[in-house]
Amino acid sequence: MAADQGTPPKLAVDLNWYPYLSPVENDADISIVINAPLPRRFSYFSFMNFSSLSHSGTASFDRSEQNLRWSISENLPLDLNLQALLVGGDASDALQLGIGWRASDTTALKNFFGRLNLRYRLTLHFKRFTSADDSVWQMEHFFRLTFPGISDRLYLSGFVDQTFDIDLPDTFRNNPIVAEVQLGFRIYDRLYAVTEFRNNDFRPSESQNLAVGVEYKFRW
Repeated sequence: MAADQGTPPKLAVDLNWYPYLSPVENDADISIVINAPLPRRFSYFSFMNFSSLSHSGTASFDRSEQNLRWSISENLPLDLNLQALLVGGDASDALQLGIGWRASDTTALKNFFGRLNLRYRLTLHFKRFTSADDSVWQMEHFFRLTFPGISDRLYLSGFVDQTFDIDLPDTFRNNPIVAEVQLGFRIYDRLYAVTEFRNNDFRPSESQNLAVGVEYKFRW
């Protein structure tokens, strides 16, 4: 689920279904993404992933991030971000506080990013409140790239989350990365064909996966 994390002009809900997963068939195959503007410079962004529906016929909760953001100023591309990280299975949930920089909205950089047709956001989660190890911190990168010279139906988007100072077994990678890169093509109206490359270092024996499916974008 490579979500569009820009502040939307209206309520936006994206529903993704990935019937093809390889080689990890029980990876997330349903995702729901919500973007909503709120009063007084607040906004809400979330995603929820469910796995195993296509593989076993029964969906199980996999992971969710719930974000409440507050734009510090109308003149600065900076947001305070409070994130609830909810994880299925035996993993621990967490609450994180961070600050986000909308780099592509920065006055001095707008022309540069505009020429590239690129949006980029960096969020530093500097404090984790509910983790057993409160020294954990995280960097989250988000990007969205369009290709008007090729087709206005085509986009590439994704995120990279890197977690630091987390206590993990020796079989895990240091500073593990969770990343998704999604290539999407609009088929008709708000229906898209999507393919997604995923990396999850918290699943070391099967960290990489490919997903192919469809996405429908609801807008109100």
